[in-house]
Amino acid sequence: MSVDAAASRFRPLLLLYGLAALVLCLAPLALVVPVPLELMASLQDLLRSGGVPNLVATVILHTRLYDTVAEVVVFTLASIGVRWILSGEPQQPRIRGLQDDPSVVLCQLGATVCALVAVELALRGHLSPGGGFAAGVAGGTAIGLLLISGSVRLADRLYRRYRADLWEKAAVVAFVLVALLSLVGLVPPAGGGFGTIVSGGWIPLLNALVAVKVTLGSWAMVQLLVRYRGLL
Repeated sequence: MSVDAAASRFRPLLLLYGLAALVLCLAPLALVVPVPLELMASLQDLLRSGGVPNLVATVILHTRLYDTVAEVVVFTLASIGVRWILSGEPQQPRIRGLQDDPSVVLCQLGATVCALVAVELALRGHLSPGGGFAAGVAGGTAIGLLLISGSVRLADRLYRRYRADLWEKAAVVAFVLVALLSLVGLVPPAGGGFGTIVSGGWIPLLNALVAVKVTLGSWAMVQLLVRYRGLL
């Protein structure tokens, strides 16, 4: 069978597939948008139950705390998996980092800014956009920038000296325990009015614990990847 004959044989099928794809793409345009529900009552309920201006923090660390506990556990398992996968590989004898001074200074400046942002997001994440996960990402980014700028050996010594892996596990255990207290309805006494750092029950403490856990977990994974796979 020639190529032209095969092409003519499959042309109706291609046309049919094209029409089916076109229908699937255009079908959502014919749907009627439902009338939006009244959200003010739900938002007011969230505001009263959480006691903090950031309703996202209320959802993550109060009304859907079960999901957040599972997310923290999954992140912990990911960190353990990276450590287990790389444990049997040889370490890199020489780790190269950035050499030019302008790039090193920019990385260190960026790491400083990211570290300050991480502290801000961890402490005030329930009052403004932010939170523990965002703070952990900022903290992990700060550590990654330091590693790129040539501070691999120093970061590794600090990680081993201060036992960052134990602090990470302690943050996970503390988060689960505080989450259990919140889920059973044990609320700490109000330490301030609405909009203060100590408002919101367990939410500020849970934010800080998530920030510590994500930062140290990111540090552990990046440190292991650099140690066993190199940097550049």
